[in-house]
Amino acid sequence: MHVEDIKAALRKQGWTLTSIAKELNIGTSAVSHALTRQRSRRIEQVVASKLGLPPHEIWPQRYKRGRVNHGPIHQQAGGYPIPQAQRYDSEALSVAGGADRGHPLGSH
Repeated sequence: MHVEDIKAALRKQGWTLTSIAKELNIGTSAVSHALTRQRSRRIEQVVASKLGLPPHEIWPQRYKRGRVNHGPIHQQAGGYPIPQAQRYDSEALSVAGGADRGHPLGSH
């Protein structure tokens, strides 16, 4: 499920991320992160129980054949991998003279 679908389904059941966070005595951002990128089995279980679904149906990309997928977070969140050309290359910046001035892109 897409994160917005999960939130909508929770709202239809009368739940918000804040109400779930209060029930678990954690911050709202922890619940939000668990839905999108940072795995938390505890939060996944609570959200799943609120929706009446098993976690593997809500986050199939996190579970493969009954096992937990510990792949890269961007894949778990439904994101897209960053192409190699767009990744931060500290060596190239250092050679260009930018990284050694205190700012990764030079003096700005």
